[in-house]
Amino acid sequence: MTMATGLRYFLIGVLVLGALVATALMEGLGLSLLAAIVASVLIAVLIHAVIVGAGFLLAWRLSHRQGGAVPRGFLRAWPGEVVISLRNMYLDIPWRGGWRAVVPARSRGAILLVHGYGCNRGVWRGFFGWLGSLGYTVDAIDLSPPQASIDDFGKQVLAGARDLCHRASVDDVIIIAHSMGGLAARAALRHDPHAPIRHVITIATPHRGTYHARMGRGICATEMVPDGPWLTQLNAALPVHHPGLFSCVASRHDNIVSPLDQALLPGAHTFVCERVGHMRLMYHPAARSYIAARLDALAPASGGTASAG
Repeated sequence: MTMATGLRYFLIGVLVLGALVATALMEGLGLSLLAAIVASVLIAVLIHAVIVGAGFLLAWRLSHRQGGAVPRGFLRAWPGEVVISLRNMYLDIPWRGGWRAVVPARSRGAILLVHGYGCNRGVWRGFFGWLGSLGYTVDAIDLSPPQASIDDFGKQVLAGARDLCHRASVDDVIIIAHSMGGLAARAALRHDPHAPIRHVITIATPHRGTYHARMGRGICATEMVPDGPWLTQLNAALPVHHPGLFSCVASRHDNIVSPLDQALLPGAHTFVCERVGHMRLMYHPAARSYIAARLDALAPASGGTASAG
């Protein structure tokens, strides 16, 4: 089952449960239909916010265990993450994954977008127009099945890179990857150190693992556990692909990948945001500006400098 299909079934369940709650509110409290619907929606949002908040609390505790000063700002990152994750869950992933590749008339190069755990290409909906406006050919892949090994995902990234090179008539691609997608890109380079991948920009990728993976499902979740065998082997193979091939975008207040060092690769170009959650980091203006600048440095345009817009 694809992530889009799975979340559509989930939405049906939410609607049924919401209808039952609204009915109970009308019968038990005498609310009007409209008031009961609004109340049931608010309850669903509150439950979601509590779950996201639990992730931030765990991230704060993990940062505290590391010793030294704990970065302030987790609470300020919470509301934005709630909003973005609601949009991803109820709109982007189930309904917005069908966008087509963007091919400008005069392309500066090709970019392959790779999503993270529990997502699909729908989370990149806002990226294809933005990167297309900067002059790049842009496409994305769906990692499938969702609970497979990251090694399998790496083979899919490798195939996607080769396919995009062929379609765009270029020698190599730049990969922009979120969360687990960055590990999949590294797995692709481990499969083939000479893969047609010029550079990889990772966003909130658990390069050294994430404690939250212990609560995930599937082989890929197990492989992201800190100090686990799969991740240990991947990091031991780091010389196979030089850190200079990577740029890491991370947040000091990531609710999934914490503490900060878990999201960084030694020797890679690094950009760190403050008070930004795991999913929202993809859309944060400062992160977007950094990505545009890195793309400029990697594939400079003859007519000027790209901006995040």
